[in-house]
Amino acid sequence: MASTSAFVAALQQQLEQHPLDEPSQAALLQAVANATINRPPAEEEELTAWLGEAPDNPILLEFQSLQDRFALRRRLLAQTIGTAEVAQLLGARSRQTAHDRIRAGTLLAVRDQGHWRFPLWQFDPDGPDGVIDHLPKVVEALQVTDLAKLQWLQRPQPAFSGATPIEWLRRGHLEEVLTEARQVGRGQD
Repeated sequence: MASTSAFVAALQQQLEQHPLDEPSQAALLQAVANATINRPPAEEEELTAWLGEAPDNPILLEFQSLQDRFALRRRLLAQTIGTAEVAQLLGARSRQTAHDRIRAGTLLAVRDQGHWRFPLWQFDPDGPDGVIDHLPKVVEALQVTDLAKLQWLQRPQPAFSGATPIEWLRRGHLEEVLTEARQVGRGQD
């Protein structure tokens, strides 16, 4: 069996190549810590050096987790546009078109500070109605929040050989993307 330090090094390398969102990474690291309770002191020091000291204050830990989640939200929303830009992009007469398309499920949008934000990557001038072909089917299959949809669609997935669901969908793999999308959020009760 590989030593704990070799395992930690391999895990760290995997996380660098395929980063997880902060809550998932924290859960994974906690599982590693729980699984390696009886490690030799030298390996415990190595693990602590990599992970850092655990905060003594649970409120501080929760605050740090919230900060990480808000940072992720800001990163996800960094490449979005508003309703006026959507109307301009699609050649619509008013911003109402964007609102109608949200209601119809033909555009993905996330509410941020009272305004709708639309990920730019969903638009495709060659796609039906100006979006990636079949994207509305995938968005409908995802039974999670709009922000979680945005995150999942942009995260590399092992099921797609490390490509993102959006990349896989653009390559014409609708059924594979739908199959995976239907599994997102299951078992989180």
